[in-house]
Amino acid sequence: MKKILTLITLSALLFSACSKDKDPVNAVEGNGTTTLTFDARFGNQDFALNTDFTTAGKTFNFNKFRYWISNVVLVNTNGEEVKIPASYFLMEETGVISLAGVNNDLPTTIYPATKRENILLKDLKAGDYKTLKFSVGVDPKYNDNLSLLSGELSPLNGMTNVSWMWLTSYIFTSATGKVTEGPTSKNLKIETGLNVNYKTVVLDLPQTLKVTALKSSGITLNVDLAKALEGIDVMTTPVVGAAQSATMTAVAVNYSTKVFTVKTVN
Repeated sequence: MKKILTLITLSALLFSACSKDKDPVNAVEGNGTTTLTFDARFGNQDFALNTDFTTAGKTFNFNKFRYWISNVVLVNTNGEEVKIPASYFLMEETGVISLAGVNNDLPTTIYPATKRENILLKDLKAGDYKTLKFSVGVDPKYNDNLSLLSGELSPLNGMTNVSWMWLTSYIFTSATGKVTEGPTSKNLKIETGLNVNYKTVVLDLPQTLKVTALKSSGITLNVDLAKALEGIDVMTTPVVGAAQSATMTAVAVNYSTKVFTVKTVN
């Protein structure tokens, strides 16, 4: 009987050791989690609402900054694109927004004050990634039909416009507040939308992003709102919408080429 118990004990220990040896291998092969952090800034300062930012003789003070990130793709070191399904995310820093209808038929409907900088990508295929791609705005399939929903898309978050040249569109980016130059102050409302201004950002990573099931990984991006306004005479054109189509397109191009840069990969 003692011999039998000894054999059973040794077998159990051997099985346990083998299982422990295999666990790390299974974990490496499993999918992982990555966080994309969009760190809002204005020039070399951290972005914050109701805060003065001075540049080139103008002082900006914002009460809202919101934008859509969509169709996220990671490219691995073999050149394979891994697309994140239903990836429509509303990034924002905003106070309370009233969603009352134009005839005040919904006077109590409000969107709460929100600050959101992170996107959590779950069940991401394990591997080494070298490039991050995403779009700013909403692609035509969903932008042309607001009844189609995916990810965080919704017409109930105050990021749609039904009056731009008689077209319905999501508002792709929105920065509102006040700009002051000398004794003159103007209300600021810089927005982009419409299919022509749907732009894609491509960022090569300074180092490989390693995704495994063993630990979470992450990419932090700088989001410089000051870059979105480069080349725009905000004192002459403090309100940018579809009626200012050339200026709107210039702002959209700024978002796709200047605003987003990689800060860290870990």
